[in-house]
Amino acid sequence: MGRIHQEMTSAQGVGLGRRRPRPRRLPLLAEVEEQLLPQLVPAALMEGSALGARDLVAIRHLGDIAVAFVIDEPDRYTYVHRGLIRKWKIADTDLLGVALRNLSLYSQLNPPSRIGRGKRLNLVWEAYDGYDASRLLLTRQLCEAAVHVQGNPIIAVPHRDYMVMFGDRDPAFVEEMAERIFEEYSYHRYPISGQLYTLSHGALTPYSDRERLGRVLN
Repeated sequence: MGRIHQEMTSAQGVGLGRRRPRPRRLPLLAEVEEQLLPQLVPAALMEGSALGARDLVAIRHLGDIAVAFVIDEPDRYTYVHRGLIRKWKIADTDLLGVALRNLSLYSQLNPPSRIGRGKRLNLVWEAYDGYDASRLLLTRQLCEAAVHVQGNPIIAVPHRDYMVMFGDRDPAFVEEMAERIFEEYSYHRYPISGQLYTLSHGALTPYSDRERLGRVLN
């Protein structure tokens, strides 16, 4: 899959001196439809100043998380901007449907790792493909994974390259994991959220057991 957008460099012409490269043609939707994938970003990015002229297409998801969209290419990915969806004549919500379909198909090849056992079992998504956190959007797959943890499932996406699920049967373990997740969120280069989530009747909701987590979530 494509490398992280933030680390890529712009293509430069070979042997052209100061000549500027030609602008890239905006692709047709049919040309890139199978390459569209969702990318979780902090919701603060939707507030404008950080986006500049790109006019990022993003949908608020839950809490402090938003969903952006990328075109995944062999050596990079490119964020979808408003100019593209105007050209494609597609609504944000329809774009989300396409991206989730692609992510679901791709994620079947990347099951979670199992770390620990019993009350301390962690299910970890850490493929380093740029979409580990994005798998938070695949609620059906989360529900299937939740049967393996003890107690209510807790899910976290502290940064782009990590998603974890564990059970809340052991309060001490929950607090230990919450502290670790907050540290991961605080110090990673591409943070997403320090919030914990759970599944309630098949839907993702914030996990807010403050008696167990104390200062971590306050």
